[in-house]
Amino acid sequence: MSFVAFLSYVIITSITPGPSNIILMNEARSFGFIGSWRFISGILAGFAVLGIMSGLFTTGLYNFIPIVEPYFKVAGVIYLLYLAWQVGLNKSSAESTNNMHSSFLSGFIFQIINVKSILFFLSVMSAFILPFHDSLEFVAIYLALTIFLGWLALLLWSGFGSIFKSIFAKHDKSFRLIMCLMLIYSAVSIFL
Repeated sequence: MSFVAFLSYVIITSITPGPSNIILMNEARSFGFIGSWRFISGILAGFAVLGIMSGLFTTGLYNFIPIVEPYFKVAGVIYLLYLAWQVGLNKSSAESTNNMHSSFLSGFIFQIINVKSILFFLSVMSAFILPFHDSLEFVAIYLALTIFLGWLALLLWSGFGSIFKSIFAKHDKSFRLIMCLMLIYSAVSIFL
């Protein structure tokens, strides 16, 4: 395995728009970085738990991944299109702020059912880690690095939402449209 290829895949996939990144940015836009910290920490915890669960799952069922992957993809597309519809609804900022549930548990559950992250971990494990390393020690090291880099990307997106909060507030309708289109792109990219 090429470590550079592994690192490139993890960084690029983590930093590109996905449901967690977009929702975190929107949450930080609405409540600020500190105000949305419970939700952010739920996402981060869910990402780590999902990574560990995916690692255990793929290590144990490595030969069956090609069988279940198409079902995850279809579920992921449906889920992402639903999110795009929710983000793209024409709501005022005050109305959408009141309807958001900014809790650790909602962030955690959101991340655990995030199909893009599930596919991300399955891909990392099945394409970059398991074919080249069968020792539990190497799997744990690469998985920990994957989770750490994913955390950095998630924090970057939420920081971006918090820093540019006033700009996003002025252009709420355009922001929602762009976020909606990015989620649609995420859905389409699952099959590319």
